[in-house]
Amino acid sequence: MCDTCLSDTIAELLAQYRVPSHLLRVEVTERVVMSGAERTLQALLHLSVLGIPIAIDDDGTDSSSLSYLKHLPSDELKIARTFVQQMRTDRADQAIVQSTVNMAHSLDLRVVAERVEDQATGSVLSTFGCDTVQGYYLSRPVPVQEVERWFDERNDVVSILSTFKHLSRH
Repeated sequence: MCDTCLSDTIAELLAQYRVPSHLLRVEVTERVVMSGAERTLQALLHLSVLGIPIAIDDDGTDSSSLSYLKHLPSDELKIARTFVQQMRTDRADQAIVQSTVNMAHSLDLRVVAERVEDQATGSVLSTFGCDTVQGYYLSRPVPVQEVERWFDERNDVVSILSTFKHLSRH
């Protein structure tokens, strides 16, 4: 596939369905970055020009890609579940998560922690300044048809998210 084919296809679909580019987020794993760095960089640059936010996923689970972080046109860094799951009981994982949040913020990247399963983990991540969390603590995956009902039924979760966002700014 050519470097611009993906971005051209995405641009056509965004135009066809009248979806603003900032509402789409493209995630790329470290493995993809490391396996074809120059080609991946070109594709990501094309997507970035379209105004599509880019997230680097699986941070820390593959060979080190720290040198690529400064060159990739990314907006967000995701911390892998392997570190998040044990960070409350494993000091090394806690240090990795906290330093990853600090490093990402110093590179002007938003930070998403994956596999947050409980409020205690979410609270620790909030104190670290993590921007967003994903995981069963918030919800199991739901079909798109159920999203509106999900929000209506979970005003408390929306409140928790607002609180989390507020706390992570301080």
